[in-house]
Amino acid sequence: MRTHSGAGLMEAAQAAGQLIGGVGAYEAGKYNKAVAETEAVEAQNVGAADELRVREAARAAIGQQVAAQGSNGFAMGTGSAIDALQQSQINAALDAMQVRQEAKSRARALRIQGAIAKSQGDNALVQSMFGAASSTYRMQQDWASARRGSTPRPTSSGGSEGGGNALYEGP
Repeated sequence: MRTHSGAGLMEAAQAAGQLIGGVGAYEAGKYNKAVAETEAVEAQNVGAADELRVREAARAAIGQQVAAQGSNGFAMGTGSAIDALQQSQINAALDAMQVRQEAKSRARALRIQGAIAKSQGDNALVQSMFGAASSTYRMQQDWASARRGSTPRPTSSGGSEGGGNALYEGP
């Protein structure tokens, strides 16, 4: 019988270990989600700063373009000179939009990564609960099986068939 109680303790320790592991995975998932959210916000901030730099660089380039047109004898702001300035502004706006879209995409990917980490933690916690419950159920079943045969057999009130101390052997 002593080996059985050792097995029961081992199963109880396994059930507790499963729960602890599940809680740890759950907490790690929550933490990783928070980290991913922080990184997503940072990616958006970096994207906004990059977009600002693109717009400032474009304004400086357009200013140089206007100055170059004037120094080359073009009538500034007319004809092909204005067309060149408009195209430069369009290109600058497209570059800024691309930078903003890339930052949004990075942030979205990080948030999805965080949501996946959180879901994995949630699933690990649920799985550990089922595993611990299953281990506990098996332990109870093993205990019940081990006790079978050691429970005193019920005696009838009027007889002495075999005495009142006989052990019930089970089915």
